Amino acid sequence: MNSLKIVKTCILLIAFFGLFVTFSHTAHALTISPPRLELSGDPGDLIKENLTLTNEKNVTQKFFLSFENFEAQGESGTPSFVEPKSGLGTWMSAEPSVSLLPGESKIIPFTIKIPENAEAGGHFASVFWGTSPSGSGGGQVSIGAKVGTLILLSVSGDIKEEAGLLSFNTLNNKFFYKTLPVSFEYRFKNDGNDRIKPVGNALIRNTLFIPTEKIDANISLGNVLPGSTRKYDFKWLEYERDANDVNREGYFGNFIDNISYQWKNFAVGLYSANLKLAYGINSQEVSKTVLFFVFPWELVLVMLFSLFIIYFFGGKIIRKYNRYIIEKARNGMKIS
Repeated sequence: MNSLKIVKTCILLIAFFGLFVTFSHTAHALTISPPRLELSGDPGDLIKENLTLTNEKNVTQKFFLSFENFEAQGESGTPSFVEPKSGLGTWMSAEPSVSLLPGESKIIPFTIKIPENAEAGGHFASVFWGTSPSGSGGGQVSIGAKVGTLILLSVSGDIKEEAGLLSFNTLNNKFFYKTLPVSFEYRFKNDGNDRIKPVGNALIRNTLFIPTEKIDANISLGNVLPGSTRKYDFKWLEYERDANDVNREGYFGNFIDNISYQWKNFAVGLYSANLKLAYGINSQEVSKTVLFFVFPWELVLVMLFSLFIIYFFGGKIIRKYNRYIIEKARNGMKIS
């Protein structure tokens, strides 16, 4: 009985991992490019595009085509895929399968036929290529790895743009920092009917209001899908520790490491970060500012101690040198 349970468990685990779908460019020796296509068209248009598939494996493989619609899932920007019973997933067509020799790359044409009565705004789907045929209805599920290209299509017409910046702050609303990095996050809401891509920068200014750093606030060029809110994050960091660095042992060793790191990421005082974003067809602008304080106390302690040593011993040396000059001058006067 126990052995039977073990066998069942193994089968479930195999099935679970077999159903895993990845959206990196490469999965199970299949590479697809580009990973994302942002397109636009009018109702009735026929759009022709190409994808490139590469077999990274040393054996001939056959890959099978499937389409799925997707929508926003949570605020992370991760897409949630659904069976295409209507919408963009049903407007696309391409070769149902392709065989690739070891290391072979092949350009795969595909088309999008936008219906005459297509609703204006954003439509979203993915072109998948997998190692197993997709199910043919009836709730069937194919077991095998898939890799896909996200298709973001904007259909012309009555485009409604209603979006805005909901919040901007440091991560966990933190105010005091011992050193960099300082991490930021902002939430952007889209109540319109097409995707919105906020672009812009966060300008960091120091206590004297002098610009210190400008950071791209959407380096991945991620979109906010209609009817959703997306969270973006970025950080201010001058120097990042090497993953292969070995920290010194003991309290004194850690203290030295911290001083070195704080020196390479030197920042002290009150800072402001002004986030300025533009979005939409007319490049509407929104902005928000947050304050934070950086005080690298370990580095400051060493600097103050060094200044004290220089002041204390430097003063003694200067006074001794002055006495020497004065004494020498007096002796010279006596000789003459």
